[in-house]
Amino acid sequence: MQPARPQLPAQPCPACGRAVDPLRAQRMLWLEDGARFFCGEACQVRFRLGERDFDAPTNRPSQIARVERPSIPDLVREATVPRDDAEGGAGETSRAGQHDPILATGLALLALSLILLTSGRELGWLAAFLIALCAAVNARIPVRHIQATLALGVVAPIGLVLASAGAVMSADAETQRWSLVGAAAAAFLVSIRNWLHASFSRPLRKAARELRETLPLNARVPAGDASVYEEVPAASLRQGDLVVVLEGERAPADGVVEEGSGLALRFPNAARSRAYTDGDFILAGTRILEGAITVRVRRTGQECSILRTVELGRRMRHDLATASRIRFVVTHWSWLILAPASIAALLWAGPTGAATFLLGVPALALLASLDVPPDAGALASARRGMFFGSSRALRDAGRASTTAILLRGSLTAGDPVVHQAYSLGETDLALVLGLAAAAEKAAEDHPIARAIRRYAEEHGRPSATVRKQRLREGLGVTAVTTRGAAVVVGRRQLLLDEGISVATADSDALHIENEGLTPIFIAIDGRLEALVAVLDAMHVGARDAVQRIEDLPCEVVILSGDDRRTVERMAGHLGSPRVKAPLLPHERVAEVRALRETGGVTATIGRGGEDDPVLAAADVPISLRLLGSALEDRGVVVASHDVRDAAGALWIARAARRATSRSIGACALATVLVVLGVAFAWMTPVIAALCAAMTEAWTLRAGSRLLRRVDLRVPMQQ
Repeated sequence: MQPARPQLPAQPCPACGRAVDPLRAQRMLWLEDGARFFCGEACQVRFRLGERDFDAPTNRPSQIARVERPSIPDLVREATVPRDDAEGGAGETSRAGQHDPILATGLALLALSLILLTSGRELGWLAAFLIALCAAVNARIPVRHIQATLALGVVAPIGLVLASAGAVMSADAETQRWSLVGAAAAAFLVSIRNWLHASFSRPLRKAARELRETLPLNARVPAGDASVYEEVPAASLRQGDLVVVLEGERAPADGVVEEGSGLALRFPNAARSRAYTDGDFILAGTRILEGAITVRVRRTGQECSILRTVELGRRMRHDLATASRIRFVVTHWSWLILAPASIAALLWAGPTGAATFLLGVPALALLASLDVPPDAGALASARRGMFFGSSRALRDAGRASTTAILLRGSLTAGDPVVHQAYSLGETDLALVLGLAAAAEKAAEDHPIARAIRRYAEEHGRPSATVRKQRLREGLGVTAVTTRGAAVVVGRRQLLLDEGISVATADSDALHIENEGLTPIFIAIDGRLEALVAVLDAMHVGARDAVQRIEDLPCEVVILSGDDRRTVERMAGHLGSPRVKAPLLPHERVAEVRALRETGGVTATIGRGGEDDPVLAAADVPISLRLLGSALEDRGVVVASHDVRDAAGALWIARAARRATSRSIGACALATVLVVLGVAFAWMTPVIAALCAAMTEAWTLRAGSRLLRRVDLRVPMQQ
C-alpha cells in the first residue's frame, strides 16, 4: 500500500495570480524569503522582468483604519463634570492705599526740594507740614513683608513728626533750615522702607510662590454615580474626601492611597520617581508620572505640608517656642519700653533727641530677625523634600547637640537579604527554612522576616505549615508545627530565653558578626537546626550623613537591636560613632530619654511606623517615611527617604539659628549706637534713619544669604 500523497495548500502565481498546486507547478524559483511557484514559463519570465503584482508581502498594511481606544485616564477625564463651588459676592480686593508709598515719597522729596531751593521761616513751616503729612501717610502703610503690627509701624512716623517739630522750634534760621533738611531726608528714608522690604524679601517670596504653584487649584472627586466624577476647587476638600489623581496630574492634598498604583515624584522638586501603591502616604503637590490613584484626604488647605512650610512665619505667632514668645512681646508690648524711653529722650535732648531715638531704634529689624531666617530655612528645606512641622521643631533642630540614629532603615538600605544559610542539625535545611518562613508570618512586614520568607520561597518548602505564631518584639518569633514541635526563629537571646543551647553555633555566629552581618538562629523541637546570615547593605550616603552631623558639631549615637559586634563593625565604616546595642524597642526609648537628660536637645532619625515610639521620645523626631501621623507636627519629615537629607535638615536648622543670632546681634548693636548717639547728642535724625534702614537691609538679606548657603552646602539628592 502506497503512502498517501501529502496535500499542500495552493499558492497564487506571483505573475498572474492564478492558484498553483506546488506539487504540479511547471516552474519554481527560490528566493531569499522562500520559494515561488509559477503556472508556466511565461509567468516566470514576467516575474523576472519585475511584473510582481501578485507577489505582495504577507504583512501588507491593512487598508482599514485602526480604531484608537481611549485610555482609562482619558475616559475618567471625559466623565469629569466641572462644578463651581466658589463663593460669590466676595468682591474685588480693595485697592485703597496702593499709591500711599509713592505719595509719601513724593511729599518727602517735595519738602526736601522746598527747603533746599528756597529760604524763609514761613516756607520752613510749610516744609514741616509736608514732613508731618508724609509721616501720616507712612503711618497708614502696612508693613506686610514682615507682618508688623500698627504699633510698630507708627514708631518711625512719630519720630518724623518730632523731628519736624524740633526743627521749626529752632531759634536760628540756618539751624532750622538744616534741621528741616535732615528731617526731610529722614522722611525719604522712611518712605522707601516698603520698597526696601519688598526688594530684599523677593527671593523668599519667589521660593514661596514656586512651592504654592505646585498645588493644583482643582481636584477630581467621585460623584454619586460610580462612572461620573466632579471637578471641584481644591480649597473645598475636607478630611476624609476621596480624590482621583490621574497620570500627569498633581495631588491636591495630603492623604493615603486607597486604590491604584503608579510612579510619582516624592515631593514637588524631586528628581527621582518612586512607586506608589495602596496604603502609601502622599503629599500635596506630588506629580503622578504613570498610572492613576485614589487618595483619601488626610490634610488639606493650610494644613498641607507644603503650605505649613510656606506659612511657618505666621504659625510662629501661635507657637510656644522662645522665638515666638519674643516675637509676641515685640509686636504687642514693645511700646512699654519704647514709650518710657522716648519720654526720657524728650526730657534729656528735646524733640530732636526723641525723634533720633524713634527713627533709629531697629524695632522692625528685630522683627525681621525673628521671621526671615526661619522662613528661609523652612523654604530651602521644603524644596529638598524636608518638611518642618513647626517653628519650634526648626528651633530645636538647630539646637540639637546629640543625634540618635536607628540603624535599620536609616543607615542601612532597609531591605535585607539572606546572604547564606547554614545547616547545623539533622533536619533537612529546606524543611527548616520552610518552617521558619511560616513562623515569620507573625512578624508581618518586618524587614528580616521578609528576607527569610523570600529566601525560603527559593530554597525551602513553601508547603510547610505552623500554628500559634507569636511575635517576640525585638527578638524573633515562635510557633508550633502540626506535630507539636516548637519552632523558634530569632536572635541568640530568644533561644536562650527558650532554654535552647546555641554553643554549637557560636563560632559561626562570631564569624557572621565580624563580617557585619546579622545571625538569625532557627531551632526546632528544642534543637538548633540552622543559622541564617542576613545582610542589610549600608546606605550609599550613610558615611556622608554621619560626618555632616558630627561637623555641626553634634554627637552621633547609633541605636540598634543587632548584636554589638555587628553594629560596631558597621560603625567602623561610618567613622566609629558611639554605639548602643543590642537594645530591645523599649530599651531604645529609654536610651533616647537618657540622652535627653544628659546630652541636651536630642534628635532621633528613624523610618517611622515601627520606630514611632523611639522617635516620640526625642526632642526632634526626624522620620524618613511619610506616615501622616501627629508625630510629624512637632518634628521633621524627609520625603526623599534619604538619611543625607535628614542630616541636611539639621544643618539648615543650625544655619537658620546662626543667622537669627547674627541678625539679633546687629539689632542690639544698632540700638546701643542710637542710645549713645542720643545721650551724647552726636547722632541726628537722618543718621538714625539711615542706621535703621541699613539694619533692616542686613536682617532682610539674611534670608537670601541663607538660601544661597543652602544651595552650596546642601545639594538636592538625585
